[in-house]
Amino acid sequence: MNRNAKGALAAGAAVVVLLGGAGSYALWSDTATGANGTVTTGELKLTAVGTPTWKDVSATGIVGGTTVNPVTDFLVPQDTWEYTTTYTALATGKNMKAQVTVSPGTAGALPTGVTLTPTATVAGAAATGGTAVTITPGAPRTVEVKVTVAFADVTGTTSQNTPVNVSGMTVSLNQIRP
Repeated sequence: MNRNAKGALAAGAAVVVLLGGAGSYALWSDTATGANGTVTTGELKLTAVGTPTWKDVSATGIVGGTTVNPVTDFLVPQDTWEYTTTYTALATGKNMKAQVTVSPGTAGALPTGVTLTPTATVAGAAATGGTAVTITPGAPRTVEVKVTVAFADVTGTTSQNTPVNVSGMTVSLNQIRP
């Protein structure tokens, strides 16, 4: 057998082997579309509502009613004033729980004898630890924030003509895991 014949025979054998192998080995596949759904994210929202108010809540010695205008009225020893503002808090989502916290945001040091005490309530329920109050998902909740500014009984000229800047107060609504 000559060289060309041997090459043709080998090539033919290779084709038979390949065709035979291809006929005995099969991979099947199929695809289907499932009932895909849409996933929507929840929401965490805090909105200020109404007009904030200042009120004199001193134990004694209130002159001229309880309404306070912090621009024209001045805090004096033994005064206690209360700032009140209201927010609407909304939390939606399966594993959603949120916490309201209040920071009075004083600019600089407080004058001697002056203390600030922030509190928050959600739908009438007070905070259990400090200023943090928890809300659960559902309908919007009313959050009432109060900051009490109390001026102790100081003597002499202590803390006269000293501003108490609470303009940087922040109310935060932060998600926590249930």
